[in-house]
Order: sequence, then C-alpha cells, then structure tokens
Amino acid sequence: MSSTETELKFQIPSEARAAVRAEVAGAGGRALRLQARYFDTPDRALAAAGMALRLRREGAVWVQTLKGRGDGVMQRLEHEVALTDLVAAEPRLEPARHDGTPAGAALRRALEAALGELRCTFETDVRRTVLALDQADAVIELALDEGLLSAGGAEAPLCELEYELVRGPVDALLALAGQGVLRHGLWLDVRSKAERGERLARGLQRVPALRLEPDTLSSALRQVLANACELAEGLGDAEHLQALRDGVQDALRAAALLPQATALQSLQAQLDAVAAHEEAQALSGAGALVRAPGFNRLALELIGVAQG
Repeated sequence: MSSTETELKFQIPSEARAAVRAEVAGAGGRALRLQARYFDTPDRALAAAGMALRLRREGAVWVQTLKGRGDGVMQRLEHEVALTDLVAAEPRLEPARHDGTPAGAALRRALEAALGELRCTFETDVRRTVLALDQADAVIELALDEGLLSAGGAEAPLCELEYELVRGPVDALLALAGQGVLRHGLWLDVRSKAERGERLARGLQRVPALRLEPDTLSSALRQVLANACELAEGLGDAEHLQALRDGVQDALRAAALLPQATALQSLQAQLDAVAAHEEAQALSGAGALVRAPGFNRLALELIGVAQG
C-alpha cells in the first residue's frame, strides 16, 4: 500500500507515562508486539537519503515497509507490503517489492550509488497499544510505543506517543495532540525511530545542529523543531541553541502578519534571556523551555499554518 502518512510523534515525560498508558488502554486500546529489523548499506546510503527500510513482524504477520522524506514536519512517503504468505519464518528483504512507487524510485536511486549490500543495522522490539478515536469529523489513531532499540550490544529505551491522521482534516489531529500536550506535558519529537536507531548503531551521542535556508515558514519550523528536540533531551550544545534562536527569528519574519507573531516574539525574548546565562545553565533552561506546553502548543499552531 502506497501512501503519504500524516502523523506527529511526542516524547512522554517519565512522570506522565503511567497516566498516558492508563488513558490509552482504558479507552479500549489494543496491544500488539512489533519486532522490526532496519536495513541500510555499509555507507549508510538510505540514512543519507532520509529513508528507512524495514521488515517488521506485527503479531503473526510480516510487513516490509519503506519510508521516505515527505512534505513538511507531519508528512512522510510510505509504502508497505504485507507478506501474508509468510507467518513464522522471517522473510528475505526484497527492495523490488517497492518498485513502481515514488518511495521505491527514491530507494533505487539511493541504492545505485551505494557501496555494499543491504544489511541489518539495528532492531526494535516494541509493545504498541493502539487506539482509534473519532474527533471532529476525523479518525485519528493513537499509538503508544514502549520498548527497546538495539544495535550490536547497545540498547536504548523507547517510550513515545504517535498521533496519525487516518482520515479527515489536519486541524483535528493538531487539536487532539494539543490536548495531550496540556494534559500530560508531551513534547514534539521530529526524529524517527530510524534516525534514533542509526545514532545508536554508530555510537553517536550528539549530532550537528540543523540549519536550513530560511525561505519559508515550513523550513524555519523544521529548523526550530529539529534543534529543539536535541535540547529537550539534553543532547544539544551551544550550536543547537543558536540554530534554534535563528530559526525562531526566521519563523517570526515569515509569520510577521499572523496571529502567532506575538507568541513568537515572546519565545524569542525568552530564548535571548536563557542564552545570556553560562552555557550549562543556558542549555538546561532552553531544554526546559522547549519541553514546556507553551512552546509545543505554539509549534502545533505553526505546523497548522505551514500545512495550510
């Protein structure tokens, strides 16, 4: 099945995890074990192209999925093939299963220039609790993922909540996610499992700050959120903070005539005040700021404007 998925992912503060788990399960969420193996070439051709290729066992069924870059913060290309004739044994990975799709064409281009064959680079073992909700003429699927990333002998925990738009207006997805931000202190994370698994496999504790050409609100927002994630998780440095501040300034220029301009000006002032402190204190303060509901609600509003 070929599609463009529209979703947002959030990290859950440790003190809110029990409440989120109870809320999703208590509303009728169904649990499913997901075991996945992600593949790339030795020179990481797919990671460089912003793609993820995996085989995943979903209960008793194997699914091969290819994901690629999409448009903006919320959307990614996706093509998946359910291997219904293979139940027990793990099937062979076959890139040809994605031929004839936009994502498959991008995969072929990446592999043509790659050095070496595809191999498993990391794995995930996740207990997913899924809940479908009717919300303002839309159907939105919540997926609570709890488990582990593993690569070689290294492991990292996973605990995140995804909101995926099954059908209906994007505004309904943003509104429901905003409720989760207020109720549980969720914070936006634009990093995929593939990105986090790649870091684990390569032993990377820190990645460079992201900087983009400030030509649109969407590109400014992507820069803001990418650097905010690193700071929120305590992995950012002074360059991430500066890139975040520059991104907010670019977003303010792009949104100067929008209702969100006042909130962006306030955020800019808060970041300026934080950055004036000694580095360790500045990074800690910036992390707290981008985890806070005010920042994440504003980000959701701006995502809605950029999507529109």
